[in-house]
Amino acid sequence: LYADDLGIGDLKAYNSDSKIPTPNLDKLVATGRVFLDAHSSAGTCSPSRYSLLTGRYHWRKFTKVVQSFGASKISPTRFTLAKMLNQVGYHTSL
Repeated sequence: LYADDLGIGDLKAYNSDSKIPTPNLDKLVATGRVFLDAHSSAGTCSPSRYSLLTGRYHWRKFTKVVQSFGASKISPTRFTLAKMLNQVGYHTSL
């Protein structure tokens, strides 16, 4: 699960005083595997998503946040997580 602006304290499963209802995420915590030590390549969404999708540091391609409707920073020839998943039968939209 890759989420923007979600802290561990936002989930009821970890913080009973949380004001945000998260029943589906709480169910995942209760029935799945939990990883509590995670890192991203940036504190903002576009560079960290670039890194997740390409497996590369974002600063190798760009250093500023991508505008909402700007052109993709991912080259069409770049091998991505989506392309890897396509090769093993998953359908993706990237």
